Amino acid sequence: MRENVALLALLYPPTGRGLSPADLRRRFAEGELPSDVLQHPAEGTLLEVDVTEALDAAARELEVWEAEGIIVLTPFDDNYPTQMRSVFDYPLAIYARGEVRSDRLSAAIVGSREVSDTGLKFASELASLLSEDTITVVSGLARGVDGSAHRAALAAGGRTVAVLGNGLRHVYPSEHRALQDQIAETGLVISQFRPEARPNRQTFPQRNITMSAYSSITVIAEASEKSGTRIQANAAIKHARPLVLTSQVVRDTTWGATYAGGGYDVTVVNSATEAQQAVREILSRAQHAARWLTRA
Repeated sequence: MRENVALLALLYPPTGRGLSPADLRRRFAEGELPSDVLQHPAEGTLLEVDVTEALDAAARELEVWEAEGIIVLTPFDDNYPTQMRSVFDYPLAIYARGEVRSDRLSAAIVGSREVSDTGLKFASELASLLSEDTITVVSGLARGVDGSAHRAALAAGGRTVAVLGNGLRHVYPSEHRALQDQIAETGLVISQFRPEARPNRQTFPQRNITMSAYSSITVIAEASEKSGTRIQANAAIKHARPLVLTSQVVRDTTWGATYAGGGYDVTVVNSATEAQQAVREILSRAQHAARWLTRA
């Protein structure tokens, strides 16, 4: 708790400007704790704030959020998602509603908002199949592919996680309010943005990067050349996460074709059943590697 409060004070000081996430990650990697950084900010930074004032303000905010049922997770919590610790750009704070689990066996199903019937069917079928395999379905609560994947996972009795591009006090799109509430009741809704934050053009690309970090695999059901899912595809490659693309994505986008033919860990599929098999094989491979490392 103490380090969480100190980290929030670093991120959102009442006066001045906090250190950048990259600077904080670097100092944490060097062994410093948030309380250490707060007491000894680097010379020349803009962290011009009374430490006691910053800690008191952060503690008050944390108390308000927790009273609303919002769980605040940082890398200094034992239940911070372990898969996110392995990426270089992990979120320094996550705000959540629902049941926090490791979700190491998970796959993000993402795609265009303006999706074809074929894309919707693929997302729905794959989410159902993965739920039957007790694999967590992760998506971004957007219209189109995301909503289809969430609803199918819920209908199949599976676990689904929604990663938002806004704070938890808001719903976007507004017609997904009931869906967001249902996911929070039976699965998990998370955001890297403060609860009061509204969505904008910058938050959705950041959301896609976080979704890649949270998920063991990213599956892109359907996309156009300028689809935001290309950001998640790029993030998955940088995070060393396997990527599954439908043949439509490879055929109709230059970035899909580049990733499929570029020597990356990319699998191209033609159906939801093929995608299910690819996810099974990738997760089985990862579990085998983890057991081997444990024995070593």
